[in-house]
Order: sequence, then C-alpha cells, then structure tokens
Amino acid sequence: MLPTSSKARASSSASRAQSMFPQYLRRIIKWQQMDIEYTFWQMLHLCTSPKVVYQHTKYHKQTKNQWARDDPAFVVICSLLLAVATLAYCAAYDHSPSHAILVVLSVLLFHFLIAGVLLATSCWFLTNSYLREEAPNSHVVEQRVEWKVVCIRCALQFFLPYVCYALW
Repeated sequence: MLPTSSKARASSSASRAQSMFPQYLRRIIKWQQMDIEYTFWQMLHLCTSPKVVYQHTKYHKQTKNQWARDDPAFVVICSLLLAVATLAYCAAYDHSPSHAILVVLSVLLFHFLIAGVLLATSCWFLTNSYLREEAPNSHVVEQRVEWKVVCIRCALQFFLPYVCYALW
C-alpha cells in the first residue's frame, strides 16, 4: 500500500533548504561559479519583456523541478549597480564621503535587502498558506514555494525595473 501522507518528503525538503542557504552565501564570493552572462540577459529582459524571463523560469521548473537557480549573481550584480547609482546620486548632490557611505549602506541594506526579505517572506507565507491546491489522495509531487530562492529572487527582480524606471 502506498503512503497517503508526505511528512518524510516535507522534512527532507526542509532540511535540504536549510543546508543550501549557507552554500548560497558561500557562492557570493566565488565569481567563477556565477553565471554573469545569463544574469545580464535576465536583467535586460526583466526591463524589456518580463514574459520571456517567466517562460525560461517555467521551463526550468519543468526540467529541474526547482523554480529558480541557486546562483547569487543577480543579487550581487544588482547590489553593485545599485551602489554605483547611489554613489552617482551622492556625487551629484554634493554629499560628503561619510554621508555617501551611509546613504549607500542604507539603500543596500534597508531598501534593497531588508525590504526584499520582508516582501518575500509575506508573499511566501500567503502563497504556501492560501494559494496551494491540496490533493489528498493524489500521487503527484507536493508543490510548495521555496522561500530562499524563489521569493527573494522575485522580490529583488522586481526591484530592478523599479530602479531603472526611477532613474529614467
């Protein structure tokens, strides 16, 4: 007889997600492991035609059963571009170097990362709590939204077109 509950599967996916977060952070300092070309392609298409990025993400889900890549290149490059734009803003409005550093850290930490994490967490909770279809006696793989990769990348990918629009 086949099991009707997937408690073992849920606990193994939770432990896998916890073990992947430190690996994701370790990849931030290794430039050789980042897919920079794909990241710039994705940034360009997020501003010009987001449907293409969605289709590529959907194909990735169908082939790898994972919504997003474990590559931190998007976060790193977007942070660098945001730091350069903030430094240009500070130079244009004649801020002191100490105030410019404070503004850059404020923009990167509060507006970009912390706001992205809060938005990602609230969307992750709402999605997994209210927007999933439960099939009690089905033999399909349980579908849950992964917080680390999907939600935070979606929140930060939304930030890029917003910044481009604001700078335009």
